[in-house]
Amino acid sequence: MRKKLGAICMIVGAFLLIGALALLIFNNAESNRAKQSSTKVVSQLKDSIADSENQPETSPSEPSTTTKTSQMHEVEIDGYDYIGYLTIPSQGLELPVMSSWDYQRLKVAPCRYSGNITEKNMVLIAHNYSSHFGNLDQLELEDEVLFTDTKGVVTTYQVACVDVVPPSSAEEVVSGDFDLALVTCTYGGKTRFVVYCDEVIVKRNDF
Repeated sequence: MRKKLGAICMIVGAFLLIGALALLIFNNAESNRAKQSSTKVVSQLKDSIADSENQPETSPSEPSTTTKTSQMHEVEIDGYDYIGYLTIPSQGLELPVMSSWDYQRLKVAPCRYSGNITEKNMVLIAHNYSSHFGNLDQLELEDEVLFTDTKGVVTTYQVACVDVVPPSSAEEVVSGDFDLALVTCTYGGKTRFVVYCDEVIVKRNDF
């Protein structure tokens, strides 16, 4: 009887190990696809910004829009609306940011969950792919984070606070006192990792 139980435990353990390896392989493949897509879209956004700088503001050929709901200028690429791209120098990341979110969009790129740059309350969410927000927990206080909108305007932030919160804290994150928040799932998905950022005001000397 003990031998049978031991054999059953070994078989169950083998299946669990195989399942874990399959999940790891799947997640790595998803992360690699997301990385390739992000690199391509950021390049297209930069091209769009460069083109817009050489065109009149009201040019009828400009492939972009500004919606009342977003209050931010958007550029459509491959059927998705983007509001700019996020740069995290300490992690060597440049990531496009979609105007709105759903689970399908999150597989492609980080998304805006709520807020905007002007009102200084923007929340960005992304999967914990290593190519997206998977290393947010390695950010340190005062690390630099930049957001470049589709007009080429760069807003600079510094990491002010990091936190781990339950999924039920979404409303608290949205209504919090911050200029920018970056959110992703912790591994296992039971909690959320949040990085709160403050805008850095660039001082200029007047002559």
